[in-house]
Amino acid sequence: MTERRPRTYSTKAIVIGQRDYVDSARIITILSPEFGKREIVARGLLKPKSRLAGHLEPGTYCQLEIAVGRNLDIIREAQTIEMFREARSDLQSLTIFLYALDLADKFSLEDTGGELFNPLLTVIQRIAGGYPHSVSIRSFEFELLDSSGFRPVLDQCIHCGSDVPAEDAVWSPTDGGVVLKQCLDNVQRVSSISSRALKVLRAYQEWDFDQLVTIAVDSSLELELSSVMHDLMKTVLERELKSANLVEEVRWWQVSNDHVTKPN
Repeated sequence: MTERRPRTYSTKAIVIGQRDYVDSARIITILSPEFGKREIVARGLLKPKSRLAGHLEPGTYCQLEIAVGRNLDIIREAQTIEMFREARSDLQSLTIFLYALDLADKFSLEDTGGELFNPLLTVIQRIAGGYPHSVSIRSFEFELLDSSGFRPVLDQCIHCGSDVPAEDAVWSPTDGGVVLKQCLDNVQRVSSISSRALKVLRAYQEWDFDQLVTIAVDSSLELELSSVMHDLMKTVLERELKSANLVEEVRWWQVSNDHVTKPN
């Protein structure tokens, strides 16, 4: 006799997205440790007296009771575990917070990606906890790249395999690593990378988080690190990341504003 599938199930999850469905319903994208990424329906979510309202905003860590549906499963109950309000408290934190959610969404397929739940929860907790944005999000990016088999090569030339001094490196996001200048004709799209940025990225890739928080990253260095890593993530995913573009726009605005308001 075929074992019957349970009609309901429960899981802890992080909401990583929302989109319109029908009437007052929304499709909620969650990331769960047991089930990975899954799209489920929240009926009546947009109604003023919805019991689900406030528990299913992007970035919310919640406990869900879910009914099995014919096409899409349906949320019956939702209870917030943590909203991470501190991660939404200023524009820079908010944009990095949304970028982390976007990465988790893009790096996982339906019913896969459960292994990304803990790294995502960790980076959100770090952003909300006031840890430096640079080390928090860069560590998450490297975890995603490692888990998906796209770990960048930062010490050896991706063409000849020779060690690459930071001062002599050129960056190739298309090939996923650094290149010696004499090997440039053998790789695809390249761009410059400062020795300071490359040394920091090497540390981000290898050191423990407790060591990384001791690295001082000023605004100009962070702009370069963001540009390099965002370009790599877009190349790996083969798509634009509007959330990454927004992070960079906010950083440029803040750096420009700091220069304008800085006393002579």
